Formats: sequence, structure tokens, C-alpha cells
Amino acid sequence: MGSAVLSGLVTYPGSDYQGFGFYEPPQPKRDRRRLIVVIAAVALVVALGAVVTVVLLNQETSGTPVVQSDPVAPSSTTTTSRPKVEDGQTMANPDAKLTYDVPKSWALSNSTASFALTSLPEVKIDHLAIRAPYQCGGKDYTRGVVGSGTVSGGEINQRVTDLAKAFGKELYDGGTGTDVVVGTPQAITRKGDKGEEAKGVAVRATVTTKGEQCLATKGDLWIVLLDYAGGMRMLVVNGDLVGGPDTPAPVPADELAAIAESARPTG
Repeated sequence: MGSAVLSGLVTYPGSDYQGFGFYEPPQPKRDRRRLIVVIAAVALVVALGAVVTVVLLNQETSGTPVVQSDPVAPSSTTTTSRPKVEDGQTMANPDAKLTYDVPKSWALSNSTASFALTSLPEVKIDHLAIRAPYQCGGKDYTRGVVGSGTVSGGEINQRVTDLAKAFGKELYDGGTGTDVVVGTPQAITRKGDKGEEAKGVAVRATVTTKGEQCLATKGDLWIVLLDYAGGMRMLVVNGDLVGGPDTPAPVPADELAAIAESARPTG
């Protein structure tokens, strides 16, 4: 984060806190789920190829044009029951009706500590978890923050995109040349520990800055929105990936992804 202030907690980067961004993780472990998706995609391509071949043969033999319908696009919805966070601890936010897991290396704050957006003053997160706070250049920083809250409704894809831009800018407030690139929102379905189910979207953003000795040059940001129990439930996951001091080290990208994937409805 740049000059962001966490109410009830230590201020961040200047308070300069450093946030999220896309990453280039060092030699990540192979993801079996990704492998399954690739295999399924290959199978789909092969199947579509077979259909095209049959259609062409039919046209050649009958001489009658055949109208082809466009293939149905695969669903982007993913269902998650309980993603595993290595050596994790569970955080529950009863007000936001949201539960999520963070590694034990993250320090849990009291429930009153919060971070509010300046550009969207009605938006704030609490029930925070903090990764590796440190001081540099006379300012307080941290390598990561996770928090949750409730936001007003709207078109969900636009809403999650706007939130990602706002959090990306303000979590890295104080940095120069800060740029936030937001990915495409993905539809998700999440299941709670007691069978609750909620649909929503998740989006990942990359935050980059020109950086300096104390501030990260690249960070990872995840925003998860779940439409549940008459409200929009939000999880924000942020961590530095590149830049800043050698110690403490940046946050592994797969750790941030696992936290984001653990968001689930409660109550």
C-alpha cells in the first residue's frame, strides 16, 4: 500500500502498504486442476474437429449446404467446496456472512481494525489478516493484507472491476507510476462449510509501480464477490510479488490464490 491507513491497526506504507498484482512466480508446482482443464480443452478441440470433418464430408457427398451452428462456449463457472490453504487458520466475518482461510504465517487483527477506500468511502474491509509487517525509510509497510466486507449491488462484473481498480490504487498509495490492470471477471460458485451455496465472481488484478527501495514494484490483487443472503459479500486479497526490501520476502502467488479461492458463504 502507499499511504493507506488501516484504522485500528498499524498504518501501511507510509503508512505505505503494498498491494496486489500479477506475478511471475518462480517455478510454481504443477496444478493438477489446470492440467485437467488443458486435457478437457484438448478433448473439446478434437471433438469439434471431428464434427467439422463430418460436416465437410456430408457437404461433399450430398452437394447440399449444411447450416452449422456455433459450438456452445464452455462455462466459466467454477465450484469450490473448501480449497486448502497450507497450514491454514479460518477467519469468519459474521457481519459479511463470509469465511476464508489464511496461512498461520499471517497475523489476525482484532475485528474492529479496518481499511476504508477514499475513492469509494462506503467500501471498507475488516476482519483483517496481515502478512510480514516491516519498517523502511521511517515508514510502516506490510507484505500483504486480507480483509472482507459487504458492498452495495450493481452489475456484478462492473462492480468487481471498479473495486479492483480502487483497491489496487489505494493499497499502493504513495508509489509513483502506479498502474492497475484488471483481468476478466470469472463466474464462480462457492459452497460453505454447512452446505450454504453462493454464486458470484472473482477477478485478479496486477498492480505495478516504479517502486523504490521500500515499496514493491509488482503486487497481486484478488477481489471475490458473492451474491448471498440478500447482499454482496466481498473478500480482498493482496500481496507483494516483486520489489521492495530483501527481507521480509514477497508473498508466493499461489498462497494468495489459495486464500482467494477459500472464500465461502456463512450462515
